[in-house]
Parts: sequence; C-alpha cells; structure tokens
Amino acid sequence: MGKLRILSQNKVIKILEHNGFRKTRSGKHMTFKKKIKGGKVLTTWVSHHREITIFVIQYIIKQAEKSRSEFEI
Repeated sequence: MGKLRILSQNKVIKILEHNGFRKTRSGKHMTFKKKIKGGKVLTTWVSHHREITIFVIQYIIKQAEKSRSEFEI
C-alpha cells in the first residue's frame, strides 16, 4: 500500500476525469460532478493551487466515493 501525499492540481484533475467526473464550473474552486446509478450526482471540488494538500485529497476521496489507493503514490 502506498502513501497518500501532496499531489499536483493536474494529477488530481486527471484522476477525477479518468473516473468519469467532469468540470462543471470554476469559481473559488473548480467543481467536478459525476452522475451514478439511481440518478445520484457526486460532487467534489479542487482548489486553484498548484499542489493539493493531503487534507483536501482526503475530502475529495470521501466526496467522490473513490478508493484511497487511486490517490496514493
């Protein structure tokens, strides 16, 4: 099992897009959404920083209902 580390903004966006998320808007943060079974919509955000902190990555994992391993190095 790898370690959860600070990732670049581009890497986080690529992981989300690879998992079917699409950018829906950009304000203080970039908002990403994905429709799943039953009409449910998952929503998460990515800040406009070059590097995304571990705390924010953990939040994205929870909101996106993804496994931690997808964000580990």
